[in-house]
Amino acid sequence: MTDSPNKSSRAKKAPAAKKAEPQAPPKKLRGKETVTAARRLGGWDFATWRMATDDPVMRSTIIGLLVLEQSPNWDVLCERYERATRLAPVLRSVVVKGPLDLQTPRVVVDPNFDLSFHMRRFSMPKGSGWDDVLAEARRQSLSDFDKDRPLWQATVLEDLPGGRAAIIMKLHHAIADGQGSVQLGLALFDFAQEGSDLGPMPPAPEAAVLDDRGFMQAVIRNNVGWVTKAAEDAVKGVVPLALSAITSPKQLISQVVDTAASLVRFTKIPLPLGPLSPIMQSRSLNYHFATIDLDFAQLRAAAKKRERTVNDLFLAAISVGMHRYHDKMGRPVDKLRMNMPISLRTSEDQTNAVTIARFEFPISDAIDDVLEATAHTVRSWRAEPALKLADYLAELSRFLPPELVSAAAQTSDVTASNVPGVPVPVWLAGAKAERMYPLVGTIGAAVSVTMLTYEGTASVGVSTDDAAVDDQEELIASLRYGFGEVIGTSVLAGDPLRPADSSA
Repeated sequence: MTDSPNKSSRAKKAPAAKKAEPQAPPKKLRGKETVTAARRLGGWDFATWRMATDDPVMRSTIIGLLVLEQSPNWDVLCERYERATRLAPVLRSVVVKGPLDLQTPRVVVDPNFDLSFHMRRFSMPKGSGWDDVLAEARRQSLSDFDKDRPLWQATVLEDLPGGRAAIIMKLHHAIADGQGSVQLGLALFDFAQEGSDLGPMPPAPEAAVLDDRGFMQAVIRNNVGWVTKAAEDAVKGVVPLALSAITSPKQLISQVVDTAASLVRFTKIPLPLGPLSPIMQSRSLNYHFATIDLDFAQLRAAAKKRERTVNDLFLAAISVGMHRYHDKMGRPVDKLRMNMPISLRTSEDQTNAVTIARFEFPISDAIDDVLEATAHTVRSWRAEPALKLADYLAELSRFLPPELVSAAAQTSDVTASNVPGVPVPVWLAGAKAERMYPLVGTIGAAVSVTMLTYEGTASVGVSTDDAAVDDQEELIASLRYGFGEVIGTSVLAGDPLRPADSSA
């Protein structure tokens, strides 16, 4: 895969910027406002922020790569992003650290927010192809965020084959998980080429400043609020707990034991520390991207035929593919350690609502056996009582040395995630979206495989750690083989810029 910098890329001149609206001076937060206007970065948001800051290998970057049939209207695109930042204030917010490292950061609306900093567009050199687009996505993914600004950026790549364009939407995992990214995207899309009347521009969220004094007030109020809530929850739980102890003492004891055992499984650090793969042992700061396209109708039909879910077949395909790769490399293996995000989302307002299940899964070309074992394991993890406590457990990661958390993450061989996408065609600033690819950093694993469905296509983004995977081409070929085996077809395209009549 080519990865030389596009030195001949020329930045397209953007239209003259409109005169900025006069803004009121930012509010200096005090008292109750230090809590209401400064969201506490808790749970998994904090865990991903902390680890990405402490260890570059753990940088949590999400890339949404959209292929458009033509270049979007730049003025309209800027207007839609401006509107999106007002409807989703997290896109205008900045993470603020306290005077002491032990304090949890807060998120406030950035008084220095500048949309032009986050948006850019370039004309790709003549003859550029899909590898060049992936190379640019890779460079952006490997580059850290400016922590003094909102954690996102959007780049339009124009003059691609067939008049197409691509948009690289880069987000930090601390502000959005996979489903959250899709929801943020929906604030940008139209469901018809001509768009629709969205009404007047919503007011911008009020900017705020959280200085050291305000930050300490927020800490005190958050802690008092946490204690009060915990006391209220305890009081509310006393009566049912007492009744349960009287009417069903054995059941109560069983629930306590099950929850305790679940906590042990959920927080267990694999020992000895190290991946299970005999060949994907090393880790580095560098990784590369690749893509695979699947016919979602075929995938769904294959799942129905086997009386399994689409997610079951997705994981089985990875198993078959990794089995083939290890055999080709002369080091067969019968199991690997997998990370699988589990959504805890209960509302569209949540920016990040996910936890990570880590388990050993079989590596084999016996598809039915793999399907049965994987389906059972996933069902078991989704039913774990400790899932309800996942956000609290993530909070406790602050008390663990970053080196230990990073080392534990790097014991994972594969991260696999299946994200439901948009089932109908959408347009962005007048340009129809043809493909949507999820490209996620390896975040400690050797390989990350993420699938996103859009308008009948299941697009798979694969990231491979350069130090862990000696032959990326062979690994991608093996994953293609795995998907072909479980679906029952060998026609798997992976280049959306290739002419339709060329072979996949």
